[in-house]
Amino acid sequence: MTATMPIPPTNGGLPAGLSSDRVTRGTIARWSANGGWVDRDGLPLPTPMLVIGYTTVLRRWKDKRPEYITEQPLPNPDELNAAIPVAEWEIGLDGRPRKPWVYCYVVYMVDLNTGALFTFAHDTYGTMLAYTALEEQVAVYRMLRGEYVWPIVNLEKRPWKSATYGMQMRPHFQVVDWRAPGGAADAMPAVSPSPTPQLTGPLAATPPTKPAPATPTATTTATPATPPKSSILDATKPVKPVTLAEIVADEIPWK
Repeated sequence: MTATMPIPPTNGGLPAGLSSDRVTRGTIARWSANGGWVDRDGLPLPTPMLVIGYTTVLRRWKDKRPEYITEQPLPNPDELNAAIPVAEWEIGLDGRPRKPWVYCYVVYMVDLNTGALFTFAHDTYGTMLAYTALEEQVAVYRMLRGEYVWPIVNLEKRPWKSATYGMQMRPHFQVVDWRAPGGAADAMPAVSPSPTPQLTGPLAATPPTKPAPATPTATTTATPATPPKSSILDATKPVKPVTLAEIVADEIPWK
């Protein structure tokens, strides 16, 4: 690959409560042009997902195990690679020695239904394009809607042209919605005291009564409760869409 890898931002933000001492959290997420989005076992990833953090690190492979540099600002990988003899570099797909230390783009995602955490970390140019596009969208929304907004993304793919291999496919995070902290609990109205509360459901308290004579009734089958559409979304609230006027910071004068 002859494309020049640009220097990424120092840090796009780690998930709250997660330190930077360990890169991989939860289940490893993978993407390939042939297999698409899968987990470590090769099973399809759930989609859409909530992106809760992203960052850039330096990574190299040694003895088939990844080593990371996470402390920000990241050192210059060219300086690190200059200290490693080329004879110790691994051979890349193009048959030439591959630089040991490279930028790695990391995205943390959560399954909307189960809350399972996934880590996607890759160092290809196609991943950099996907990461940069996602980061720019987040930057715009956080500038206009506050620091604590998160994108919901569909895990997709997009074509891109490589100077070495021609047209290729790359991963892509298609943003479909935005969420902010605070869900149903924040929106619940205050409950006024009532002398005769009307409670329903299995938890309703009823005063003891004299048993009535049993009468035959038709046998009925209880309808199972419908599970919540998304336990994660229940703890968040929608974010107002960003308008063109907000992006350009100006209203159309003749409108």
